[in-house]
Amino acid sequence: MALTINKTIRPNAIWQEMYLQVRKDQRIVITADGLWSPEMRPATIVWCGPDGIEGHIATDDYLLPGANVGALIARIGNNSAPIAVGNYHDFHATCGGPLFMAMNEHPEYHNQAGALKAQIILFDL
Repeated sequence: MALTINKTIRPNAIWQEMYLQVRKDQRIVITADGLWSPEMRPATIVWCGPDGIEGHIATDDYLLPGANVGALIARIGNNSAPIAVGNYHDFHATCGGPLFMAMNEHPEYHNQAGALKAQIILFDL
């Protein structure tokens, strides 16, 4: 049996707890849709979905360098490396702990808009 929950993800670089406890090796499927806008500098408004801005790769000062700016990202626990989720990601947890999600954004930028809706499915071990 699986647990399915729907969450709204705010568009900022602050890790948002999903209040779901994940166990090591547990299968997780995350789907997301909606539009949000990362802060673009200079002041340009760009809207994107959960996959972020195609071809605009985050630098080392973002939460997940190497992934698209504005992409939906996740991590499990406080010390695991973040992963790119985008609009669909099916994976097995490499560690246990609470699930966190965020926009792949620069931590010092605070001018975002929109929101994403995510469906998270946790499968039994």
